[in-house]
Amino acid sequence: MAKLVELSSDIHKHLKVNPQSVIHFAASQHLLNTRVTEVAQTICNFPVFFNKNLHTGYWNLSALASFQMGNSLFVENNQWQAVYQPSCMQSYPFYLMNSSHGENQYTIGIDQSNQAFSIASGEGLFESNGKATLFLSRIKSMLESDIQNDIQTFQFGQKLQEMGLLKSINIIVQYLDKSPQTLTGLHTINEDKLHTLTDSQLGELNQLGYLPPIHGILLSISQLNGLVQKNNQQHITQQIQTVKLELTKS
Repeated sequence: MAKLVELSSDIHKHLKVNPQSVIHFAASQHLLNTRVTEVAQTICNFPVFFNKNLHTGYWNLSALASFQMGNSLFVENNQWQAVYQPSCMQSYPFYLMNSSHGENQYTIGIDQSNQAFSIASGEGLFESNGKATLFLSRIKSMLESDIQNDIQTFQFGQKLQEMGLLKSINIIVQYLDKSPQTLTGLHTINEDKLHTLTDSQLGELNQLGYLPPIHGILLSISQLNGLVQKNNQQHITQQIQTVKLELTKS
């Protein structure tokens, strides 16, 4: 994982961001991090699944953008092809990091080696007086909102796990040349378990505002058909015949 440093108006006053860097980033992502607050927009194009962060053990929500790692089906001719851009794209190449100025405080972090940055051309980060540009101010506001959105996503995943509403699945991709591929580490809503919940439990989920994203995630599985179609349009030599979900024991 790249080392982040705190963004500084003194050290990084001449730094600029290549406007195309977000497209280059998205083109290499088969999973895009999303939040529970974004589910309604994200499912317009993507199947959405849970996966566990190996470093924190927390549940993440991810939009599946391709069946192949290091590739996205939603970037063509350097253009983003989906209706919605997940917030991880909108704030790229900036991240939240712990601030050195106190506990439970956050600041903007950057990877200085990222080719998204240069001093030659692009969107400037600071004015000559050291004040953040409108571009950087927009990013800062978005990252500040992401703190609460991340908390809500964490709480959402924890509640579903507590209620036994998550199930582990594999996605089995069968190509026309008969070669199989398996995507692992994904989880979705356990619909059978959902149907056994009591009125009290359903009322709790409704009060928390969790029922819409739960149903949205379930409905988003149908977007796998769209991914297959996009794959077969873009990859003539890697045509997919079928895709199926397989329940795992974990």
